[in-house]
Amino acid sequence: MAKEEPKYVSEKKINLNITTPRGLKFVEEADMIIMRCIDGDLGVLPGHEPVSTVLGDGILRIINNGNEMKLAVFGGIAVIEDKRVNIFTTIAQRPEEIDRERAEIDRRKVEAMLEESEEHQFHKLQMLLRHSLIRIEVSSHLEESEYLKHNVEDEEE
Repeated sequence: MAKEEPKYVSEKKINLNITTPRGLKFVEEADMIIMRCIDGDLGVLPGHEPVSTVLGDGILRIINNGNEMKLAVFGGIAVIEDKRVNIFTTIAQRPEEIDRERAEIDRRKVEAMLEESEEHQFHKLQMLLRHSLIRIEVSSHLEESEYLKHNVEDEEE
């Protein structure tokens, strides 16, 4: 696997790096990044004050030159420093990496199980349902993902 070096960006861009246990997965520059944190969404523009935050399960939105891309990110941490955002996560999926049919099947199974489940299983099933819905939304933006073609590594769950 060839490792892509982080880009150095102009004054008006943010350098986004996403690292998984397999290494650097995604490098992109952006005008704005919106991420799901455990206490809500956080938007980042160039010049953001330094902060670290815990990520929840959600959609990472990358806005660049008027285009918006979405990635499914399941937990992790984000370290924000001026014009750089480093995300460390176990799973980050681009639209083309998501099996939409599998996510739909999972959604239907979990919804059926929720109707029949005991209370102690309810929260786990809600999390599985949320993962399916995140993957479905991100995969619906496959056709908009052309500018992400130069990303580092494919990853499967």
